[in-house]
Formats: sequence, structure tokens, C-alpha cells
Amino acid sequence: MGSTITLHDLAKTYPNGQRAVRQVSLSVEDGEFLVLLGPSGCGKSTLLRMIAGLETISGGQLHLDGEIANDLQPSERDIAMIFQSFALYPNMTTAQNIGFPLAVQKQDHNQVSARVQSVAQMLGIDHLLDQIPGRLSGGERQRVAMGRAMVRRPSVFLMDEPLSSLDTRLRTRLRTEMLAVTRSTGATTIYVTHDQAEAMALGDRVAVMRDGILQQIDTPRNLYALPANAFVAAFVGTPRINLLRGTVYAPADGVMALNFGAQKITLSYPLTHDHQMLRVAQGQPLLIGLRPEAIRIADKTHATTFERAVTGVVEHTEFQGHEALLHLSLGGQRADVPAPLPDHAPHNPVRGSAADLLRLLRRRTGLFDRRPAVSGDIQPPPQSPARKGIGELVIRAEPGASHRRGQHIPLLIDVRNLLIFDERGGRVSPDPTQVPEL
Repeated sequence: MGSTITLHDLAKTYPNGQRAVRQVSLSVEDGEFLVLLGPSGCGKSTLLRMIAGLETISGGQLHLDGEIANDLQPSERDIAMIFQSFALYPNMTTAQNIGFPLAVQKQDHNQVSARVQSVAQMLGIDHLLDQIPGRLSGGERQRVAMGRAMVRRPSVFLMDEPLSSLDTRLRTRLRTEMLAVTRSTGATTIYVTHDQAEAMALGDRVAVMRDGILQQIDTPRNLYALPANAFVAAFVGTPRINLLRGTVYAPADGVMALNFGAQKITLSYPLTHDHQMLRVAQGQPLLIGLRPEAIRIADKTHATTFERAVTGVVEHTEFQGHEALLHLSLGGQRADVPAPLPDHAPHNPVRGSAADLLRLLRRRTGLFDRRPAVSGDIQPPPQSPARKGIGELVIRAEPGASHRRGQHIPLLIDVRNLLIFDERGGRVSPDPTQVPEL
């Protein structure tokens, strides 16, 4: 069985003043597989080491099965940790490496041998028990490291990018095996990675971090469909979401439209609740997010009720085998993800009183104050010119289609799939009060 893990405002500040983890609060259920996802240096490994007892906690509380564990020694936490480097003893055999935690506890030799044999069979490495690490492949060494963690039958596995040093094909196979093994033991697992594809494939839920701050924690599906801010939207999904600078035009008695660069799209009437709420953002700088699947090349069939036409100019074609990625120019500006600003962890608004609605509008539009929607400590730089690159829009296309550079292509955008963020990166549409599926 696994353990429940609860973090309440957990923080880590080093003696030099560096804040590696900032008031992170989350809960991991018994037997859950949670992935900590974020770029290098975001604090995810530090957070993992704090849970393991390998880093001191500067603030907040860590609860294991409901008990405060801030000051428990690593050996008292019933936790096994798997490192990126495998950390195998080079002069020990596979059997000795796997059985080392039990040998340290001076358990009966026959019991240790039986447990090692059982774990090795489960991992498919029982034929390698007499080999030393230097004679094993990367995948085999990873299985040995996994076996050493499993042999104690811990209630919690902590995994710090255990597959990052392996090639892509092996990583894909081993992550499937690793997930199956942790499921079979019933242990609670927290897995650290910078690879969003790995996170989405493994996690029951995924917690996205940036600059030591938890940005969002949710199921993979909800992270993709309802990202809390522009950073999460840009970090999750392949190809990366298209972010374009734009504004909303919303006359009281006219058709609402989104302008980006030289083109615009009108929004369907009657307006959805999400699109109606865009009126309060009229005239303000916005980031318009378009997943590649929200855009298609117009063909001989008619556009649906929710599709609007624009034109793109081909800049580059990227052949992927099963599909092609077209890099297009729309005559607009591609947007960078906004730099984070000082604030607490992301707010999860709920529907309530008129005062609650007013506070929500303030957060979403900045009409009454300029509090940031994405957390951090870095002040945003002055607005830079449009970033140079190969087009500002990437869409999927059939791999056999021929598209030459400079060709004008008619496109259809599904306005139901727009993700709209304010200039600070906070999500404006869909409605941030929308309750995601669990």
C-alpha cells in the first residue's frame, strides 16, 4: 500500500537568499502517480529531495499519512528514491546492488536472496544477477536501480528524472514498465521530469512548476484543455501552442472580433458565455492561443458554424513522417510567454457574490489594478519587437501534400477552441471559474 503526502506552503530558501521552492501546497493520494513537470531549475528536484528528507525544509509543513514529517530522518520515512544517475555500486553484482538496503538492515540472508530473486524476476533481470553494472546496458542498470528501490517494499517511490540519460526508444519502453511496476505494488509515486510528453503519458495528475512556484496541478487532459496560464499552455502539448498578440473589438451593438496583426476573426453569434466575458477586455493587449488542431486547411467542404477564415503564407514545411508541420505567417506578431511577477500561488476562483465577481474581473482584466496572473519574482522586460523566426503559426497537414514556400493557404480557425490570455499570462477564456473534469 502507498501513503498520502500533503505539502502545505512548503518552501526552500538557501543561505545565499535563493528561493528554490515557494509556498507549494498539494496533496498526493494513496497509490497515486503524480508527475512534477517544469523546466530545469524550477525547483521540482529540490521539492522531491525535501519530501525524501535529503534537503531541509525552510518553511511550511510536510505530512506523511497525516503526520508532520519535517524533521524525520530519511530512514524513518518509508520512502525509496531513484536518481537520474542510477547510483549503483560499481563493484557489486546486480544481486548485491538490489539487496543492499536489506543487507544494511542485517536481514536474514536467505530472506534477502528470495526477495532479490522475486524482484529481479518481476523486472526481467533475473538472468543478470551475477553481472556488475559496468557490463549492463543503460536500460538494465535502470532496472537494477528500480529493483533496489522496490526490494524494501516502500510505501512511496520518488523518482528524479530516472530515464533522462536513456535514448528515446528505450525511455518509451521503460516508462511503460515502470508505471506497471508501481501500479502492481500500490505505492504512491512522485516522478520528476522536464519532458512534457513523459509527464502526460505517466501521470494520474501533473503538477507544473515555474521558478519554484506551482502553476497548476490537474489531470493531463485538463492541463491541455484548460491551462491556468500562458506558461502552462506553452509547456504542455506538441507541437507547442501558437501564441499570437491581439486585441478584442466588442462594440455594444456590433459583432465581436479578435484582431491579430493584419487579420481578424469574428466570434459566433449568439456569443458563448466565455466570449461574452471578453467584452471587459476590449482594447487591452491579449495573447491568443491556438492549438494546432484548432486550425485546418480549408478544403472543398464548407466551413462549420464555428469556423472563421484567415490566410497564411507558407514559410517552412517540417516533415514528421506521419504528418507535416506547416510554419505559416499571418502578418501578425508571435508572442513570448510573459515573465512571471510577484504573487502567491495561482488562485482558483469560485463563483459567488457580486464582490467575488468584481475581484474576478480585476484579476482578469487589470481594469482596477495590475496584479499579475502568473507568479514569480522577475519583473517583465519592456515589450520587445516581434520575435524573428519561421512564421508565427504552426499547423498540422497531410504528409503527402505539397506546399511551397511563399504559397498563400486558406485556413479555418475553430473559435470554440481559442485559449485567450491577458498580457500577464492569466487565462481570460475559457472562463477561469470553469470547473475542470476530474
